[in-house]
Amino acid sequence: MATDSLTTDERAFSIEEFERLPERDWRTELVQGRLVREPLAGYEHGLLANRISFLLTAFVREHRLGDVLTAETGFVLSEDPPTVRGPDVAFVAAERVPTEGPPAGFARFAPDLAVEVVSPSSRLSEVQDKALDYLDAGARLVWVVEPRARRVMVYRSRSDIRVLGLEEELDGGSVLPGFRLPVREIFEAT
Repeated sequence: MATDSLTTDERAFSIEEFERLPERDWRTELVQGRLVREPLAGYEHGLLANRISFLLTAFVREHRLGDVLTAETGFVLSEDPPTVRGPDVAFVAAERVPTEGPPAGFARFAPDLAVEVVSPSSRLSEVQDKALDYLDAGARLVWVVEPRARRVMVYRSRSDIRVLGLEEELDGGSVLPGFRLPVREIFEAT
């Protein structure tokens, strides 16, 4: 997959090598064995991701549905070629949460729900590629939040993609039964 983000190294990395890399000032993912980096998220990006995480966490905790995780949580989406993505917000259903406790390293599975907020430094096509990576790895739902367009793209499969505007409502479907969130609430100032 081609990407317009800055790459830090052209050599191929394994998942284990990627996991051992030191902390950086860039958000880094492993995509088909290559390091891909983007600048840290801006204020608006962080605000929207936090708002979604807060609302999801409240719902998930109330209904004991699983775990909500935030940015920089790595999910191994493919072993070959090695691909590790870190959605801005993720949900893992209770029945998939490891019974032995949270893994110290990356989760070796896709989240049930992945949420990506499009940053000014990202192209929409790059984030759409991420959405498809999540689906191909087994995610059941992906939300791509577009701050500039003030809309959310909902991916249920490669062929079931809907675009929701401010007057519409996100729902959790079978992934988060009963969860509903007016799109407007994501973008409104608190």
